[in-house]
Amino acid sequence: MNTTLFSMNKSVSFFFFLLTLSLVLLTNVNAQDVEQRFVVGELNHPRVKNFYKPLVERAYSDIGIDVTFERVGGERGLRLLNQGMTDADIIRYEVASQPNNNIVIVPPALSRGASFLLCIRGVQCDKNIIEDPEKAIAVTTRFFFNMQISPDKLNANIFEFDDFNHVINLLLNGRFDYAILPSDYSEKAIFEQSGIEYVPLVEHKLVHVIHKKHAYLIDRLSAAIAKQLEQGESGSNQHK
Repeated sequence: MNTTLFSMNKSVSFFFFLLTLSLVLLTNVNAQDVEQRFVVGELNHPRVKNFYKPLVERAYSDIGIDVTFERVGGERGLRLLNQGMTDADIIRYEVASQPNNNIVIVPPALSRGASFLLCIRGVQCDKNIIEDPEKAIAVTTRFFFNMQISPDKLNANIFEFDDFNHVINLLLNGRFDYAILPSDYSEKAIFEQSGIEYVPLVEHKLVHVIHKKHAYLIDRLSAAIAKQLEQGESGSNQHK
């Protein structure tokens, strides 16, 4: 009798051991599956493509996540992220994260940027342009939100486009005399070479953002981003 009870207890214990092991393995498989489908929104902007995208990709690699980048527009990209259709965005103004949405900031800030008024050479170029009802200005989507101003507060005629490069081309091809675009100040030399004058209007921190369902990654991802930023600064100092 005792031998039979001992055998039964041993069998039950072994069954629970196998059950626990299978749950652990299943959890790991699911976690790996989620990581394999980690989609990061990418704005069509030369600085994003050439600098911030590789930096963010290296940071995710450091914490063991292979990311897939998806080209998105300014407005569409944030909508996809807020709905959880994408998992993160490479870089956004800090105002993208609001108490009533699902977007959270991963510190530290990647850089500082501004919304710049760009003007073709030879025209009036100052902040008063946005109050002139006779002026037409090409802007990227999210302009009003980034500027934290409502459309009825500006007198200039504002035309929104979803692509940074398209707005630049409209300006350079003479379709518009004015544009307002986001920049981290790195394009100042390009503006000057192209004969474009510029005036910063509103400054913001530029940050990496993720959907709040991935908030558990913030600490590790924050440390990885800080490491990449530090290495970037060290590299820049060595080349000076």
